[in-house]
Amino acid sequence: MKTPFRITGATLDVLEVLIPGEEVHGFAVAKSAGKPTGSVYPILLRLEEAGWIESRWETEHPEPGRPRRRFYKLTADGMTSARAIVKERRGQLPVRRGGKLGPALGFVRRLGAAW
Repeated sequence: MKTPFRITGATLDVLEVLIPGEEVHGFAVAKSAGKPTGSVYPILLRLEEAGWIESRWETEHPEPGRPRRRFYKLTADGMTSARAIVKERRGQLPVRRGGKLGPALGFVRRLGAAW
């Protein structure tokens, strides 16, 4: 599949976190993907510029001392493309556990967990 940007291992990790289709803030994406925020935010920007994700700023007032968060979610086209690329490159889609956002497959593999 041809993509408008380079698909790295870190990009796959981020896509796996976003595939469940839930809106997730940037720091949660980084934590779940097991990647530093300095790697994740440029990936999120590229995905948004390509039209694969959409984002919005938190509208509620954050807790004192915490900045507003930016939330990200795959678009319909992004979901289709992300699923195809992850399946092509990793051989399977991420497993969602217990209805909560789980760690990305790459992160789990690095920890040595069995699937």
